[in-house]
Formats: sequence, structure tokens, C-alpha cells
Amino acid sequence: MAKRLIQIIIAAALGWSAIQVAAAEMLPDPTRPPAEAGLTGDVAAAGGPLLQSVKIAPGHRMAVISGRLLAQGERFGEARLVSISESEVVLMGPEGRQTLKLFPNVEKHVARPPRGQALKPAGKKSKRNTEQKAS
Repeated sequence: MAKRLIQIIIAAALGWSAIQVAAAEMLPDPTRPPAEAGLTGDVAAAGGPLLQSVKIAPGHRMAVISGRLLAQGERFGEARLVSISESEVVLMGPEGRQTLKLFPNVEKHVARPPRGQALKPAGKKSKRNTEQKAS
């Protein structure tokens, strides 16, 4: 009797875990960039190397290009990863220099003040204000 009860409990637990796995597969990836970033599709659809992520820390810089984690100076196919910045990397290969941008469809523009207002120059901080922040 007890052996049969244990078998039923184990079967129910396995069934429940299978349902949870199936439900989890339907959830969206929370780390995927929003559609507004213009990065729809996968790496294969991009038609070339795709910069997916960068990590910059004291002493080392790394980038994920088309699913491969590379440190600065390492090779990606025939090209060498020569530069990593916050928003782009540079590959140098037989075809020349290739810049991969983290968000290729995003352009930065200088913000302008509203009409009729001029930019105010940065004022000098008082010594007192600086000392308060330091403590």
C-alpha cells in the first residue's frame, strides 16, 4: 500500500514538473532587446557578424559576437577583435575594418534647448558643496 502511494506521488510530481517546463518554454526572454531597438530576427538572419553584448571592466574588455564570447585581441573567423567600446566593436580582417554596433538602428543626436532658451554654462561648484559630498 505505502509503496503504491509513493509511486503515485512520484508520478504526480513528474507530471507537474513536465507541465512547468512546457509553460516556461512559452515565456518571452526577459533579456531580449525591445522591438523598438530594431534588432528583430536572429543571428543567422543578420547576414553577418552581430554584436550582441559588451562587458567592460577594469583590466579586461569582452564582447559577444554572434554567440561567441571574445576578449579584445582574439580572432573571430579571419578577423581580429581590435577595439571594444560601450556601444560598438571593431574587427580588422582581410576585407579591412568592420565596425559592429550594439544598436545599429539607433542614432544619437545632440539635445537642443527649447526655443528661446540658451544653454547655461556649467557653474562652478562651491567648495562647501564638494566637501559635503565627499564625506
